[in-house]
Amino acid sequence: MYGNTNGGLASDNTNSPGLSARHEETMAQLQRTVSQAEDLLRALGDESSQAIDAMRERVGTTLRDARERLSGRASQARNMASSTMTRADAYVRDNPWRAVAIGAGIGLALAMMLSSRRGDSSDNEFE
Repeated sequence: MYGNTNGGLASDNTNSPGLSARHEETMAQLQRTVSQAEDLLRALGDESSQAIDAMRERVGTTLRDARERLSGRASQARNMASSTMTRADAYVRDNPWRAVAIGAGIGLALAMMLSSRRGDSSDNEFE
């Protein structure tokens, strides 16, 4: 009857919670790897020997690769956020009253949660 009622907001599975969690885990691992590589380079300092120079070169290469991957992931995240914002904007423009109702419902739910939380904490103050 109404066709696709989500306005395309969830049309792809790049926004799934599982994928997002895996992405964040991968990014965290990559950040840890970069941090460890930087620590190793600092620890090597100005030491010089053929083995240390080779290690420094390998760590430097790995660090550059990791930074490039981080930069690529950040670009992907920006593109995905931009795409999501574009779809959300189109949805709101196509369904303004539905968007107002959704916003009002979310506001009402938050107000009810906050007021019940405030009621719980004020009851405990007088005990």
